[in-house]
Amino acid sequence: MEKSKRPRLSRPQSARAVARRATTLEEFGLNLRDWFHELRRVSTRAQLLAAVKVRPERLAGRFAQGEVADAFLAAQVEFFCRRAQVSPPRWTRDPIYVLDEPWFSVPGARLRAHLLLDTPTEFRNRNVFTTPELELNIRRGRPLVSLTVKREKARLRQKRFRERRAAVE
Repeated sequence: MEKSKRPRLSRPQSARAVARRATTLEEFGLNLRDWFHELRRVSTRAQLLAAVKVRPERLAGRFAQGEVADAFLAAQVEFFCRRAQVSPPRWTRDPIYVLDEPWFSVPGARLRAHLLLDTPTEFRNRNVFTTPELELNIRRGRPLVSLTVKREKARLRQKRFRERRAAVE
């Protein structure tokens, strides 16, 4: 009896994980959207850089239109870094992430005209004509902390308070 493939229960946390999990262009798109959901939790530039600093595996030889996925991922990473006002990782400047022929995310001449005008520079420089799905907003101030971490801090603070009161009495 053959084992069935178990679905992944976790989302990719980095650009490298997006590429590592992809075996088809459709799967790449799903992983990319899952990664976008994770990036919405990013609240500091350091967290963003940690998610994009390692060069992803090449997808060009793995499946049809893998070179499009490579160029799209590099453009998306550079787009996020520019919006967060950080220098993009060096791997995004590699010319292997530039397509020889233009690729449009939608068919039809009318829509392509809009894409030619509306596509951000990071995508246009790679011959990828699309509109980004997520605009990353890095907020000022303290990084976001999970509820579990907040509760643990409160528990330890309460414990120290009780110890100090016991020492006074």
